[in-house]
Amino acid sequence: MLRQLAFCSLGAVLLLLGLHGQSHGQSDKIFGAKTTPTPGIIVEMGRDKVVLDTNGVKRDFPVNEITQINFAEEPSDLNSARSAVRQRNYNQALTELKKLDAAPLARDVIKQDFEYYKALCLAKLAMTEGGDKTAATAAMLAFARAYPQNYHFYEVAEMMGDLAASSGNSADAARYYGPIAAAPWPDYQMRGNNAIGRAQLADKQFEPALATFDKVLASDLATPEAAQQKLLATVGKSICQAETGKADQAVTALQDIIAKNDPQDAALFARTYNALGRCYLKQNKPKDALLAFLHTDVLFYAEPDAHAEALYHLSTLWNDMNKTERAVAASNTLKTRYAGSVWNNRKP
Repeated sequence: MLRQLAFCSLGAVLLLLGLHGQSHGQSDKIFGAKTTPTPGIIVEMGRDKVVLDTNGVKRDFPVNEITQINFAEEPSDLNSARSAVRQRNYNQALTELKKLDAAPLARDVIKQDFEYYKALCLAKLAMTEGGDKTAATAAMLAFARAYPQNYHFYEVAEMMGDLAASSGNSADAARYYGPIAAAPWPDYQMRGNNAIGRAQLADKQFEPALATFDKVLASDLATPEAAQQKLLATVGKSICQAETGKADQAVTALQDIIAKNDPQDAALFARTYNALGRCYLKQNKPKDALLAFLHTDVLFYAEPDAHAEALYHLSTLWNDMNKTERAVAASNTLKTRYAGSVWNNRKP
């Protein structure tokens, strides 16, 4: 499968043929996380970099520094769809994209972005509300095959891995995450290895997962992105430790993360509290576990994967404590809000 994501020279040629469709003084714009958008004309696009011509000067933009590209001559509905995706409103994004289904798009790169966001929305909805995961995977794979040098390449690999993981196919998920771990940037490599570690963890391969998380922690990269990935690796490692008889050590590490970091980082804290809950279960402390999972349910419910996991455990823990109504409420929320989650189909 990874070979299908690798290289397609014909697709690259076709892509380049669509890069020069600017007119009337319009500009493409490349957005970075920390800079104002840079206008110009895109003259080359690849999975690793995008080249922008600004007043005759060509400038390389590494893909790991790009958050978004707006294309000259693109329809406003496409940008509206992007905005909806940033807000995690995938149904609204699809509504905007459907307006473009029958419309001719001025440039090939615009068509590519349209196809990418359509596939992305299908995937996100399939993993939460319960859409067709097979269709979503097919859409992502079709995009990867048709446009292997699109700058969304690594996002597509991650999404295909997430789709596989949400279906319980951990081995496939780890393979799809592989290109991210092999990307040319250390921060992407760390992110890819964390994803692979979580897939191994879901497959109960605790020792291999531990080695994968340790690989992330061994990085000497000192950037905010690297620090974030190391914290997430610590969370994953803690679960491995709890599953292999070292729950006390794991609890200490997780409590340290909670004490020293900003709870505004919902993705980190949701995973951390869920991991803490799993550690407490290993220590046979169900009340402490329930409180940990409640933190995710009450404070970090905007993180869908973590919230679904917390609800799964809460439905069991509330039932064990003879709180039947609360157990049913947690179970119903899991079924209605996260029908597509792997946790919805997991047996207690």
